[in-house]
Amino acid sequence: MIEKIKNSIQQDTATNKVGTFSAFLINTIFLTQITRSDAFDEIIFWFCVVLEVLIILYIAAMIYYKVK
Repeated sequence: MIEKIKNSIQQDTATNKVGTFSAFLINTIFLTQITRSDAFDEIIFWFCVVLEVLIILYIAAMIYYKVK
């Protein structure tokens, strides 16, 4: 199971570097622009925070498997 995940990340590293970093930048920009004035904006904000953490963990895994 771990080998499948490792192979998948290595393939993504080879092909999707730009997509991953652009998703990170777009999400970061979106996080800074949300006003959080009502409940809907608050839900969107926390959804973006969770997405941002997942993207950061994915980038960390890409770097870890690339270096290792």
